[in-house]
Amino acid sequence: MKKRIAMLLLAAVLSTSLTACGNQPGQTQQPPTDNTPETAISESTDNPAPAPSTPGTDTADGTVQIPENPLSDAPSDTRPSASEDAELTADSIGPVSFTPNEKGYSMVYGANTLHAYFKRQNVVPGNGKMIIRKTSDDSVIEEINLKDTQKCSIGEADTTFNLLGWNGGTHLIIQLKETPASGEAYYVNLEEGAFTSQDGAILSKAIQDKTTWSYGVAPYGIIPARPSGSDVLVGDVLSADILIRQPAVLAKIENYDENRVRFNDKEFEQDAKLEIKIYQIGEDPFTVTFYDNDDNPLGSITLSYTASMPPEPEEEAPKKSITNL
Repeated sequence: MKKRIAMLLLAAVLSTSLTACGNQPGQTQQPPTDNTPETAISESTDNPAPAPSTPGTDTADGTVQIPENPLSDAPSDTRPSASEDAELTADSIGPVSFTPNEKGYSMVYGANTLHAYFKRQNVVPGNGKMIIRKTSDDSVIEEINLKDTQKCSIGEADTTFNLLGWNGGTHLIIQLKETPASGEAYYVNLEEGAFTSQDGAILSKAIQDKTTWSYGVAPYGIIPARPSGSDVLVGDVLSADILIRQPAVLAKIENYDENRVRFNDKEFEQDAKLEIKIYQIGEDPFTVTFYDNDDNPLGSITLSYTASMPPEPEEEAPKKSITNL
């Protein structure tokens, strides 16, 4: 009996020992289920979570353009894009726009200036001539030497640059000898090198066709008795004929200083005589703008006069009496 009890106790001890060894290190474990942390780590490694987003602008292809750091002191890059740079470094002076032109608006009757706008900075008149021709018969109206400073001058930067979407450039004003005729059409030819870069290394291309720079003259306009730019005297009363023709139905006097120059009227709905009185010395500009039935501006012309004080009247010599002879 004692022997059987001893055998039973030995078997119980051996069973307890084997159970304890099954959880010791180095032994084979059951594979983890799909929800164990180890599986989650593996998925995270294969598909890392996206980094925190930075404010930007979504583009058409789904990418995001990251703006420059607003706290950075480094200047932003304002250089032209590759395409713009290619245009500006070609063998010509680059993009150019002309006014008036048939794609924009007609020249207001009475105006006698042309305007050329260049995207390139520091464009200057070159050796090539400008030739103005009448469209109806190709006759030459005028040949212009652009190096004549009385004929070609640098103009101010104006709203045309904004309309073109340019940050800046060069504005040149060409003065015509004659006022173009009402209702007539003209085109401009340019010899090669009519305009150049300031160092003379880059030339403008020739224009030899009838369409690149062509313009018509509107039937409406203003014909001043004294040309714009004339010298006048304080107190002078000048006159001009205002012509209202379709599509123009209204003309307004705008952009003037009432302390310097005044008019007999400021709005005209039909042909009329405009009277202009000068009150102060200096330059006295004003603009006449023409509008259609929908109050859209059709075009304008700016006139300017430079006034000086009239000379003092000479004193008459005292009359001598007969007794002093």
